[in-house]
Amino acid sequence: MLQTLKIENVALIKSTTIEFDKGLNILLGETGAGKSLIFNSLLFVLGAKADKSLIRNGEQSMRVEALFVDINEQAKKYLSDSEFDYDGELLISRSLFVDGKSSIRINGMIATTSMLKGLALNLVDSYEQHENVELLNNKNHILLLDKFIGESIENLKIELAQLLTSYKTLNKELQSIGGDEQERERLLSILKFQYDEISNADLKNGEMEDIKERLKVLNSAEKIFEAISSCETLMVENSDSVLTQLQEMSSQLSPLSNIDNIARLKERLDSARYELEDINSSLDDIKNSISFDERELEQLDSRYDLLKNLCKKYGGSIDKVLQFAEETKEKLEKLEDSDYLIEKLNKEKSIIMGKMQACARQITSLRSKAATEIESKVGAELKQLGMKSAIFKINISQNSEITSSGFDDVKFTFSANVGQEVKDLSKTASGGELSRFMLAVKNVISAGATKTLLFDEIDSGISGEIGKVVGVKLKNISKDNQVICITHLPQVASFGDNFINVYKVEEQGQTFSKAQPLQENNVVEAIAKMISGNQPSLVAINHVIEMIDESKKLFNNL
Repeated sequence: MLQTLKIENVALIKSTTIEFDKGLNILLGETGAGKSLIFNSLLFVLGAKADKSLIRNGEQSMRVEALFVDINEQAKKYLSDSEFDYDGELLISRSLFVDGKSSIRINGMIATTSMLKGLALNLVDSYEQHENVELLNNKNHILLLDKFIGESIENLKIELAQLLTSYKTLNKELQSIGGDEQERERLLSILKFQYDEISNADLKNGEMEDIKERLKVLNSAEKIFEAISSCETLMVENSDSVLTQLQEMSSQLSPLSNIDNIARLKERLDSARYELEDINSSLDDIKNSISFDERELEQLDSRYDLLKNLCKKYGGSIDKVLQFAEETKEKLEKLEDSDYLIEKLNKEKSIIMGKMQACARQITSLRSKAATEIESKVGAELKQLGMKSAIFKINISQNSEITSSGFDDVKFTFSANVGQEVKDLSKTASGGELSRFMLAVKNVISAGATKTLLFDEIDSGISGEIGKVVGVKLKNISKDNQVICITHLPQVASFGDNFINVYKVEEQGQTFSKAQPLQENNVVEAIAKMISGNQPSLVAINHVIEMIDESKKLFNNL
């Protein structure tokens, strides 16, 4: 719901703040007072094409702010998906400068025009701004028709969606088996090759690590042998070897072992000598175990390359290669038994397709029946609204492919006058006739999410009696939607819940358009001015009082 509209420097409007409320909001005022400027300002802040000529003469920019509260779930989702903050209030602001630059913010965050338009589609329907009209989008027609039908069609659509999911699952299973016979043979050949290649390799977990370690030893055998031999020479084989010198040092200290400090040092020397003797023994064992075998090296190199290639092809590790082999084996077994499986899956597909077609036909039947009912009801509404020659048709055509909505394409078409071709709503002429058509449809179909509906020219070219009907229908849809309407007919105005008076004043040689809410005691006089001018007669005032009373009775009896 639009709660507040703040307008600055838009044409004759210097600065004004307008408060709107639930229900039917009526904009009153003389022709040229600026009522349409308020609509244009609202459309501007919702993404309509920016027009620099609207900037007030002498000003550098214009700015409009719109505050919405209690927005519908679709608008909340759009904000969330677009990563805009929302805490219960939605503030949109847009500025336009004389150099053509503009600025848009949604809840304080910078936004683009396309973002703004996307959000506006979920907030407002404007019947003079075609791209903002839910009913003019052909994609919405099937949704609106189904909404009219209600629970019965929704249950069928759920059933159809479940069947469609099962059908797609069966198709995936068939594709995994390999499709036609030629494709299956090709796939069988590939799988056999893959399985045999892994199976023949006789893989073992940890094998690559073991081979890698053995290759390190073999590739470094000569260096290892030389290094150990050098170490042994330094430790034991020379007359001045490390162990010989340690033995000599221990012997020199032995006579002094009765001295505590020297005894401890001798023990440490002996310990170091024993440790070195043990190291020397271990080095000797390693040297004796080294037996360089070039054939073994070649075999291990070849084996390692094979394992590395298998890992690269089938998973990155021996464990994953073995897992791939197991999965391949399962696929092979399934393929080898494919004739039976394919026959079984195709039978299941055929059964599900039959159920899908039956379900889709039921959906089409419901839509066809509902379409006839809606056409009749909308036609009756149009006649009540003075459009006796108008034609409304719902065209239902069928696609070959079944979706979760069935196989129907739904399109609303309309013709306002005798001899005029019935066309898509998006190609229908604008103006009062289009507004009244939308009003008729809204009264028959609860069209989508709760929104703010803007109506201008809705009473263009109609009589007061028809105006009374328009008022009833506006009042009716305002129960679930906020309606803002510009009217020149007292019969329409008499149904209003909230009234805003738009007027012009001259101050200091300049003209200004202003807007202010009308209190209850001023409403009658304002509507009476629509009958007898700026100085309404007592007869006009009494007539308005009667109209308001009659409007309440008419609406209460609906």
